Amino acid sequence: MQKSFDINNLNEIDIKLALYMQDLFDGFCSNKGLQYLIDKARERFVRPLILIDTSGKLLAASYDAENIFRFVHSENKNTYLSEESLSQINSNNIKDNFNNSNNSNRTLINSIKIDIIEIGRFIVYENNIPFQKIDFMLIDKVSSLISAQLQKDILLNLDNNNLPNYLLADLIEGKQIDESIVKNKQQYLKWAKSEHLYIMVIGSNRQEAFDSKISAIFRALKSYIPIGQCIIYNPGIVAFIDELLFNKLLNSPNKDFSEFLSKNNLYAGISQKYSLLTDSKKHYMNAVTAMEIGLKRNINCSFFEDCTMHILYELISNRYDQMDFCHPAVAMLMTYDKENGTNFLETLKQYIFYSSSPGEAARLLNIHRNTLFYRINKIKEMTDIALEHGDEICKIFLSIRLLEIKEELHSL
Repeated sequence: MQKSFDINNLNEIDIKLALYMQDLFDGFCSNKGLQYLIDKARERFVRPLILIDTSGKLLAASYDAENIFRFVHSENKNTYLSEESLSQINSNNIKDNFNNSNNSNRTLINSIKIDIIEIGRFIVYENNIPFQKIDFMLIDKVSSLISAQLQKDILLNLDNNNLPNYLLADLIEGKQIDESIVKNKQQYLKWAKSEHLYIMVIGSNRQEAFDSKISAIFRALKSYIPIGQCIIYNPGIVAFIDELLFNKLLNSPNKDFSEFLSKNNLYAGISQKYSLLTDSKKHYMNAVTAMEIGLKRNINCSFFEDCTMHILYELISNRYDQMDFCHPAVAMLMTYDKENGTNFLETLKQYIFYSSSPGEAARLLNIHRNTLFYRINKIKEMTDIALEHGDEICKIFLSIRLLEIKEELHSL
């Protein structure tokens, strides 16, 4: 007969290992990337550690790895473990089991495999803290998680040599981050070539199709935005871009990026520019709002700073009858135009919009400047408005724009 499970049969090492692995597995399931998993492993081993591929290329490292290992940089800016460090690691590797030793430079090395093929090595440095039995048990289990994470990254064709993806996630979630990261932004955001940043959120109006193609979209996006500046985060893909890249993508005569969005049925919402990393959550939410408004308006690229009137429209419409906010003069002109085939409401709108340039308003209306003034005087007589005070002008223009937005959204 099979014995029932008895927790009392577990020893202290088994319990500690189970708790460690639960924490690491939670880190894996959080989808915050390879570097996050390595940082969590650093907390459990309490020692410097690195992950390299079979060529010696650095894939990830703990924050203190540079104090122990020597690295060299190739022409293509990849980082490799130096031959000297590699030789030292191999010579000090504990191959079988832990034992007491006066040598504090020993290393634990475990092969990282995908489908029985070795693709890299996970290395833990003793660093004056003698290895214990649990370290040998832990490295095997951590290596399996690292292998699974690498397979996930390969699926998405990620490159983790730039900014740890989990830092981006922490920023947009508004989590408390280390003050040194905030103060030394350029050290962590090595791709940022300017002081100001923008957040871009990319989604689709066909969410199911988008979810099924997200890895392909992520790879295609590499042509425009470096992968190290992007994460997959509900409701789509989130990109951090600096001012130089912003201008290249969105202010350039070359419309490649806009065409990429349109061709793939994608919609991007872009935040206002900002410089304080601690403001990232707010600007992420603003970018999401801009994207959602772009979806409703069928605009592939929508800027939050251009969404003010649409946000006001939604806030008002959610609680009130929109016509309750319509200025009486606007309601009167709307009815008059409909009954008489005139264009007084549009005339009033352009006159207010181009208040310092009536000639431009007349040009857009395709009428003579004198005709514009004639119509405005008649509108004043009909509606008893003066157009001399900012508050009155603001209410009139707001009413006109809210009506236009209502008509625009209903026509889609």
